[in-house]
Amino acid sequence: MFGRRQLVTQKPSSGGAMRLLDYLRRDVRISLRRLRRSPGFALMTVLTLALGIGANSAIFSLVEGVLLRPLPYPHADRLVVVWQTDALHRDSGAYFNAWQEFAAWRQHSRSFEELAALTWATGPRAMLSHGKPLDMLAIPASVDLFSMLGTNAALGRTFTESDLRNPCTLVLSYRFWELKLGSPRDIAGQSLTLGKQPCAIIGVMPREFSFYPPATDAWTLITPGSEFVQKPWDTMVGAFGLLKPGITRAAAEAELAAIQAQTLPEAPPDVKMMRQLNPVVLDLQSNFTWLAGRNLRKGLWMLLGASTLILLLASLNVGSLVLSRSFASAREMGICAAIGASRGRLIGQSMAESLLLGGLGTAAGLAAAAMLLKWFRAANPIELPPGAIIVLDTRVLAFTAVSGIAASLLFGLFPAWRATRADVHTVLKSGSLNATGAGGAQRATQWMVVIQVALSMILLAGAGLLSESLWKMASTNLGYRTDHLFTARIHLPQDRYAGPDAASRLAQALESRLGALPGVTSVGIGSDFVPRGLNSISISGRADSSTSDVATQDISPGGLRTLMVPLLRGRMFDGRDQNDSQPVVLMNEALAREYFPGADPLGKSIKLSRAEDASRPWLTVIGVVGNVKTTTVFQEMGYIEPPALYRPLAQSSPQSSANPSLALMVAVQGSPLALVSNIQQRLSTLDPNLVLSGIDDLRMDNAAALSQPRFRSLLLSGFAGLALVLALVGLYGVLSQIVTRRSREIGIRMALGAGRDRILRAVLGQACAMTIAGVAIGGALALMGFRVMRGMLYGIVVQGAGELGLAALALVAMTAAAASFPAYRAASIDPIRVLRDE
Repeated sequence: MFGRRQLVTQKPSSGGAMRLLDYLRRDVRISLRRLRRSPGFALMTVLTLALGIGANSAIFSLVEGVLLRPLPYPHADRLVVVWQTDALHRDSGAYFNAWQEFAAWRQHSRSFEELAALTWATGPRAMLSHGKPLDMLAIPASVDLFSMLGTNAALGRTFTESDLRNPCTLVLSYRFWELKLGSPRDIAGQSLTLGKQPCAIIGVMPREFSFYPPATDAWTLITPGSEFVQKPWDTMVGAFGLLKPGITRAAAEAELAAIQAQTLPEAPPDVKMMRQLNPVVLDLQSNFTWLAGRNLRKGLWMLLGASTLILLLASLNVGSLVLSRSFASAREMGICAAIGASRGRLIGQSMAESLLLGGLGTAAGLAAAAMLLKWFRAANPIELPPGAIIVLDTRVLAFTAVSGIAASLLFGLFPAWRATRADVHTVLKSGSLNATGAGGAQRATQWMVVIQVALSMILLAGAGLLSESLWKMASTNLGYRTDHLFTARIHLPQDRYAGPDAASRLAQALESRLGALPGVTSVGIGSDFVPRGLNSISISGRADSSTSDVATQDISPGGLRTLMVPLLRGRMFDGRDQNDSQPVVLMNEALAREYFPGADPLGKSIKLSRAEDASRPWLTVIGVVGNVKTTTVFQEMGYIEPPALYRPLAQSSPQSSANPSLALMVAVQGSPLALVSNIQQRLSTLDPNLVLSGIDDLRMDNAAALSQPRFRSLLLSGFAGLALVLALVGLYGVLSQIVTRRSREIGIRMALGAGRDRILRAVLGQACAMTIAGVAIGGALALMGFRVMRGMLYGIVVQGAGELGLAALALVAMTAAAASFPAYRAASIDPIRVLRDE
């Protein structure tokens, strides 16, 4: 009361600006005094706002760091990437470019200041450091990569034209230099052995520098003597360019297409697929975002929308509290108005309190956002594109401040306006809250609950869709075992494993030694864990049989047994299938169904090339095995079952690869990782220079395919749970207010004969009416919002029907639980006591 009297008894300072400052200072002091008298209300309000603002700020920092912040390179707006594409993949690109195409573009194009090449179509290679082998992912790059990006080395320098005369030149990543080499300051000018080739180290990139792929350990210079230049149509690269000022991507694309059309006639006949493709020029930042996650952009915007709904829910919840509190101060406001306080001053003082609460909630929300981002950086739950820096920078702080002000206006303006509309004479004549015209305010709080239930319905249904899709995708049978399976890669030095039998002999010896280990049930070795690639095949006796969409895998006789890929017809590989025996092949069911519909493929001949290619043998089909599901770069939520061929490892050893390697698969009875030291020991007895790398790669690859869906599902489920709690708290508060304000009416009705059951049903009915209205509104909005989520779903048959039903049931059940206590309190009112109080 004393604070309200100050509104009219103190004279403000003269002058417009000074008057406003004086009002503000006085209103803040009064607000602080009032909040100290209501610590429970203040704490609940600040915590509720902190939840909404913290979630919103944390998600916005992700959106800002990934989608809004430019790449950390000079002239980032002019950086582009060039891929080959077909009609289905113009937005993302589909394939690498042949080196010959890149060379023609670099020589003849006039649209670019610089054009560089880089490829991650490679694997780790063994290097020697202090006599010990280490794995290094060295990414081949052209001489102008770093100059195109406008980035200098932290130590030493980057590539120059003079380095083209050296057989091998390396620029190291900061992470590799620091973690694997021990951060020697004099590293520039030293050399290390990559494979069997000495490589000169000329520099180390800065800590903050990143490019795709993020796992890069070093960049190795593509020289005139490299495989790229020697086999320009067989080696593939991505082209990265800096457009000249004023040149559009469309104009550059047209120029590159014209140059490519002039170059393709030089290509050998077996590059038929390239003749069907065209170059596409894409914004580098957008393409990096797509490479990090097919739905990363859409998912982040969706999560920002969900966090905005949480902030709206929190504001409505606080608005209900503030409106309820205004009932208690209605008489005090009426007295202030009666002694001369203007309506504007009363609204201003109420808004000062709301803004003060909003400021405290914003500060607490920023602290919550900082903790969430600290967890995100430590846990690293999803892959982010290169250059993404997730921090609370000035843009995030400005966004948070605007969110706090908007929330303060949202929850404070209507209660302040509503409280000042009360009739002064009615307020002063009655000490009862019912006389203050609370009916309209009560309807407003009920509508706030309806909106909160509707927003909760949207989030619950969306979270249900994402969770069901994640569960279905994670539980899909991939066609091979993933449990109790040890997997690793072994990279083979080309100089010692270049012969046709070298890798096969190593595989046979390793299988024999590992099979004798305790707990090992079977061992398999292959070129990879599952069939990969897009290969051309021809079928004997069929002129139109050539295709280029077949995956292949070289595998030992025990490989398919270890992976539990079932044999459907014929036989598996065995000891008969050696390098000097009849070339044979297994095909999967998808290939048999596509190319031999209604026919038995056993005994048929297939060539992994054009039929007229005399350098490749005809392979006899000896069996049909089950399909294996794999992921595809173009689709995040889903698997494919590509037509696939399996060849005996003894007849097609992986020495033909630029970075030959073996994929090791060991089925065990216990924990797979418990055998790491024993397996490495057995491998070292065969070749002390070989080391296991990529341990648990298969499981991690499968987990990585689910990382983005899991992240979205967990966050949206958390938001949905938070929304449900806020909605139930709001419902409980509104019902409690109704029971408190109508206690006299309820007591009189009970005195006139109304039973407790009737009162109980009335309160529960009012709660159900608000919930049903919210469910109906939220369900209609959710159905419209499901369109945004189409690319994020897997295995959903009737989209949203079950999720909407479950969300509605959950809301109704939780509503009944939240409404039960106020309902029982209303039914327990003593009419005699109410009448005595009157």
